[in-house]
Amino acid sequence: MVRYICRQCGRALGQFAGDWREPRLGLTRLEPEDQDDLLEMNEAGDVVWVKILCEECLPVPWDDDLWYN
Repeated sequence: MVRYICRQCGRALGQFAGDWREPRLGLTRLEPEDQDDLLEMNEAGDVVWVKILCEECLPVPWDDDLWYN
């Protein structure tokens, strides 16, 4: 199970019922240090939280120079 949450406010953004290594998600293509920053697994390894920013927490006005835009 993959659950997407906002890393700033903690809001649940969605989920994927499959494995986090599913190629369509692209999470395995992240560099190991990026995986450490963006992914958090439970002890059993069956749930992965992907920490991203929701629309409410994105900076306004939009800044094209920010890496997460």
